[in-house]
Amino acid sequence: MTTHVKVEKEADLEKLISDYGPSKYLDIVRAMQWARHLRRQEEFRNIPMAELIDRALFDVVSGKVKVPEIEESVKADQLIEERLASKRSDEPRKPRAERPVKEAA
Repeated sequence: MTTHVKVEKEADLEKLISDYGPSKYLDIVRAMQWARHLRRQEEFRNIPMAELIDRALFDVVSGKVKVPEIEESVKADQLIEERLASKRSDEPRKPRAERPVKEAA
């Protein structure tokens, strides 16, 4: 039953994309950005990226998600990445202390 529903959604998505206007390629980029944003949310972490891309593409093409919302989420994600990168680079790795070698008795 779920396979049949998924096929119908894919057919709808393909129809929406094929009938879409001149901003099709820009909106595909936005859909990829939206998919990456969704991936950061806890509820979508266990969903395969291919399914997230389909969902994001459908959301963008159908107008469920607007461009300003995508742009805000991309900026927020960039801030998170910058903070994580600065935390990683602030603390240099300490070399491991060598353990004394135990001698065989």
